[in-house]
Amino acid sequence: MFLGLTPWHSLILFRIAFRGLAMKRALVLTVGTGTGPDVDIEQPLMKTVKESHPDYTLFVATEASRKHAENIAKSIGLDPSEWDLCLLRHFDDVEEVFLEVCDAIREVVRQGFSPGDIQVDFTSGTKAMSAGAVLAAVHENCNSLKYITGKRQDGVVIDGTERFVSLRPHAVLANYDIKAAVELIKRLRFQPAILILAAIDPNLLGEDRKKLLSSLMAVAQAYDFWDRFEHIKFKAAIRKADWRFHELEPFRVDEQVIKSVHGIGQVLKKGSLAVTEEVILDLFNNAERRAMEGRYDDAVARLYRLTEMLAQHLLRVRHGIDTGNVDPSRAPAHFRKTLEAHRDTSCENRIKTGLRVSYELLAALGEEIGERYMTDSELRHLLNERNRTILAHGSMPVAVSLYRKLRGKIVELLKLEIHDFQARAGVLNFPWL
Repeated sequence: MFLGLTPWHSLILFRIAFRGLAMKRALVLTVGTGTGPDVDIEQPLMKTVKESHPDYTLFVATEASRKHAENIAKSIGLDPSEWDLCLLRHFDDVEEVFLEVCDAIREVVRQGFSPGDIQVDFTSGTKAMSAGAVLAAVHENCNSLKYITGKRQDGVVIDGTERFVSLRPHAVLANYDIKAAVELIKRLRFQPAILILAAIDPNLLGEDRKKLLSSLMAVAQAYDFWDRFEHIKFKAAIRKADWRFHELEPFRVDEQVIKSVHGIGQVLKKGSLAVTEEVILDLFNNAERRAMEGRYDDAVARLYRLTEMLAQHLLRVRHGIDTGNVDPSRAPAHFRKTLEAHRDTSCENRIKTGLRVSYELLAALGEEIGERYMTDSELRHLLNERNRTILAHGSMPVAVSLYRKLRGKIVELLKLEIHDFQARAGVLNFPWL
């Protein structure tokens, strides 16, 4: 499954990018027919337009109320370029109104207005019109909502007592963003999640939601560290999370896994040849996650590296051989000439072996995995195919078929040498995968 950004997440990032930009103001105004033939719906709506001082007004009306919108525009003296009309087709259906007003707001944005500079006034119209307009304003990340209140007589605001109430739906949007961040973390999109969480103003949240916000940030940062091989930073970050929130439950990890991840970091600090079975399992899982994102080039690069790493581990642990500085006396006599051909005179005259020669050496030492490598022509072919890809030594993109075939072959090698490979790899992976 491709774990890219959905339009929902992209819209949130779009809003963040627009914050702080000064642009002209637009007003989206619902226009109804009034509560009766004697009710003047136009006067209060003219007042709300004047009070907002918009550079552009979009009247959201019905066929029955369009005359009121046109009269308001004419009475105020709006230039034709300063207003437009959106006629609703289904003004008594909340969902349909929501969709139509969303489209209308997007059209205003296409004219050069930022969502943060659009106000939606839902004073007039059917209940469905008001509800749909509010939902659309929140969904499209508009700056504010507005309505008229005042002293009423027979359900109608008395002329001269009007009071304009504006509210910013930022608290709603902040909680909306928190939900988006949870989904992004599940999709391995840690940096976008961190960006969204960092943009939320904690003052918009209650005390519990503030704690959830900081806990989600800790979780996103922790798994981002782990995913980028900064294993040592994982422990401190993940322990900042408060696990009492149900939103965090998918990301809860056992203490033993925290210790294992930290241990991997400690091993890797020792150098490129410091390898354990857990390091290999972790790299395999990382390759799997890259494939889940559709990044098969990165996934294949990791599979190749762990194939090499497995040989390095076996040679060091079982035979005391360092592939970065091979002691030929530890190899069978018949293989020493092959090793001498890999002596690097530019690096202290050391013998260094890459993936192929390391497996040939394992075969010479009687290791089953080395013999498997020597007899498996398809495995060797797939590894050579990797060398022709753009992240190796060639220019070809990585096909999903190459990843799947190479993965299958490498899993066979891992099962041969690592007891309970699949079960142990599952424990050492992100808990929600």
